[in-house]
Parts: sequence; structure tokens; C-alpha cells
Amino acid sequence: MKALLCALLVAGAFAGPVTGQERPEDRVPSRADPTDPLTLTLDEALDYAAGANPTLRQATNTATLNAAESRSLWFTQLLPSASLTLFETGFTGNLRRRALDNFGNPIPNPGAEWNYFSSTSHRFGLNWTLQGPSLLQAHRTQGLTNRDRELAVRGALSDVQAEVQRLYMDALEQRALMQAEEALIEARRIDLDVAQRLFQLALRTRVDVLSAELQLEQQRLAHQQQESAYQRALLALRTAMGLSEARPLELEDEPLPLFDPVGLNADVLLARASEVNPGLLRSDVAMRSSEVALARRRADWWPQIDLGMSVFKVAYEPFGEALFEPPGTSELESQFYVQLSFPILNGYFQSQVERDRAAVELQNDRELDRQARLELEEAIRGALLDLENEWASLQLSERSLVIAEEALRLAREEYRLGTRTFSDLRDSFQQEADTRRGVITTRHRFVDALLTLEAAVGAPVR
Repeated sequence: MKALLCALLVAGAFAGPVTGQERPEDRVPSRADPTDPLTLTLDEALDYAAGANPTLRQATNTATLNAAESRSLWFTQLLPSASLTLFETGFTGNLRRRALDNFGNPIPNPGAEWNYFSSTSHRFGLNWTLQGPSLLQAHRTQGLTNRDRELAVRGALSDVQAEVQRLYMDALEQRALMQAEEALIEARRIDLDVAQRLFQLALRTRVDVLSAELQLEQQRLAHQQQESAYQRALLALRTAMGLSEARPLELEDEPLPLFDPVGLNADVLLARASEVNPGLLRSDVAMRSSEVALARRRADWWPQIDLGMSVFKVAYEPFGEALFEPPGTSELESQFYVQLSFPILNGYFQSQVERDRAAVELQNDRELDRQARLELEEAIRGALLDLENEWASLQLSERSLVIAEEALRLAREEYRLGTRTFSDLRDSFQQEADTRRGVITTRHRFVDALLTLEAAVGAPVR
């Protein structure tokens, strides 16, 4: 179910441009009365966070640049660059003080005077430049950039889902502990009633009644503190979801994913993570981008071909007769050229340094990728060990609770019969209360360990 939800959320993230995204407030139906509680299931919370979490929305917005940049790349690389110049006009004058005689010798110009000319040109040109495999390399670079942005969206979605699930389960844990404290308050009241009846029968002293009243007040204080912890957990969940509504938030009960992890295999999880983990996939993209960058540096010595043509009209007249001359009054001319250049010696040493630097960056990215894989393996194997340990702890905690409940029942019977003091009863009550809280905490620790493992793998493992 989680895998299907993840696929649907990723598809929804790319469904349209930013301006067409569904507003987050439209995902949860609003009611007329703002004081009515907003009740959410875990799936509804995940769905809302997919459209309202600020970090995920930023990654989604950045990914919308992929289409525009890809179109721009193809137009830039395949189509020639065009230039249009209209009404390039000028006015010049010159004074020739030297002339040549019949034998070509320079002599003073006896008729030296200023000559003035004006010109206006209109030009349209096309130019296309190609150097080696630059077109293919530019396409590969853009493809890797697009892939990295898509993986960034997947990574942000995975992080948001893991965080929302963790905070949702944490809120359920705090609520379960609060309900446990409420049940303990009721049990304290029963003990107080028993102490009062025994005191009325002169079987117990006033000290037992006061001790029972003190325990009841302390339990009420513990309940108040736990209720505050529950409200803080709801605030943290609101922030992770990006929920801006001021209505009270209530959570539906969710069955805890408790199961024996003996069927999970670390090697299988590692193989799965190598296919779907966004961080690992982005590391591979970074390494391939460095490979392309090195290939582009090594292609600097390839010959460069420049193709161009231009169509132009030029009017050149004495004085200002050609100023701002319209294009229809002069003759049409054209020009075509092909230029082949060999940039072998252009900045040779600097180019060599750039190639060496690109090679070093590639080696570093390969080491970073290897480090990421080693750290991922450590995280998955460690999370699996923690999950198995939490499962064993849960089994022990549940057996301990059964024992503590039976011990408390016997202690209450002995207290009524007068064979046990209230101090002994209080110790048994405290042991049962601590064990009950421990079972709740251990169950949610198992869920936290499971979510940590799924975050490391990058996909559900249930």
C-alpha cells in the first residue's frame, strides 16, 4: 500500500506546472465551524504533506525547469544563431593631405579638402558552431541534470513521508500514554476508595488514606504532563505536513505494523536500496556528470567548425544622402563562409590544468559514491539489527506486563485482607504502571526502527 501511495504521489508531483498545482487547503475539506476538529488518517496526512510541505514543493518547483531547459538546449545546439541588424547608419569625413605623383611618389595634395560620406546597412545573418561531440555531451549533461532534479523530488517525497509517518506515530504514542495515564487515574481512585472504606472499618489508618490521595494527585499531574506532550507532538506533525488550518487536529487510530522481522534479509534490502534509494541514485548521477565534464575537457582539442551566411544591403553616398536609408533602395548582397580552426595551442597549459582538475573531481566523486554505498550498507544492517532487538524487547515487555498485572491484582487482594501495607501496594502499582508505559513505548520504538530501516532502503519493507 505504501509503495502504491509513493508512486501516486510522485506522479502527482509531475502532473502539471506550478501554477496548476492543487492548493494544499483543497486537499482537506473545510467545515463551516472553525472550531470543529480536523480528523485525519495517516494516508490523508501523507497526501496533504505531499502538496503542502515547503521543502517538497521547492523541489517540485525546481523540477519544472527540466522541460524548459531541454527545449532551450535543443534549439541552441541544433538551430543556428540568428542576428538581425537594421538601420546601422554612420557619417564619416576625411581630409587627404598627401597624394601620389605619376611615378607613385608621395607629394603634398594641392587640392586637400574635406570629403564627407554617409552609409546605412541592413543585415540578417545565421551562424552555427560545432566542436567535436559537443552536441551529444550537452544533451547528456542536461539529461543528467534533469535526472538529478527528479531524484531530488523523490528524495524529498521520501523524507517527507518518513517524517510525517514518524511524527504521526509519535503523536499516537503520546496519546496512548495519555490514555494509559487516564486509566491509571481511575485505578488510583479505586485504591483511594478501598483505603477510605478500610479506614472507616478501622482496618487502616489515616496515613493510608492520605497516601492514596497523594498518589491520585501525582497521577493527575502525570496525566497533565502527558497531555502537553501529546499537544506538542501534534504541533510537530502540523509543521511537517505544512498544515496552516487553525482547527483542532485529531488523528484516527492506525494499526501498528508489528511483525517478526526474521524474514527480512540484509542482502536483499541492500539490493533493493541500490535500485530505489534516491540518495544513492543521485550519487551515481553526480559521478556520471563528472565523467561527462571530463569528456568535454578532453574534447577541447577537437577542431571547431563555424558555418555562417548573411544577407545584407549597404547604401554608401556622399554627404548625408545615405543616412537612415530604407532597405528597399539598395542592392541585395549575400555572403557565405566556412571556418575551420584548430585550438591546439590556445591556452594549452590552462586547458591541461582544467583536464587534470576534471579528472580529480571524477575520482573524488567515485570515492564519494563508494562512501555513500558503504554508509548505506552500515545504515541498513544497523537498522535491521535495531529492528530485531526492538522486536525481542517488545516480546519481553509484553510478558512483563502480564506478570506485573497479575502481581498488582494479588497485591490489592492482600491489601484488602490486611496482609500487605499500602507502601507495598504502591510499589506494585508503580511497577505495573511503569511496565504498561514501557510496553507502549517499546511498541512505538519498534515502529521507529522500522521507519528508520525503510528510510535507509528508500522503499517500504513490510
